[in-house]
Amino acid sequence: MSSKLRGYRNYYGLIGNSANLAQFYYQAKRILFKWLNRRSQRSSLSWEEYEKLWERYQVPKPRITQIRQIAMSF
Repeated sequence: MSSKLRGYRNYYGLIGNSANLAQFYYQAKRILFKWLNRRSQRSSLSWEEYEKLWERYQVPKPRITQIRQIAMSF
């Protein structure tokens, strides 16, 4: 999961795109939580336990990676 989020951040981490990066990060986190809890008949993780795992594995937070915008001429 970390490598997928890092790759997304590196590709889409443009100036002015921070809201979309944050939304993608939140949705990926929420969907993974849902998938992990589908593994059995009962809920296997609470959100608090999931947050601790997220911190333990040091999943990168979204951030802008492109310093300057590229000027495009048409």
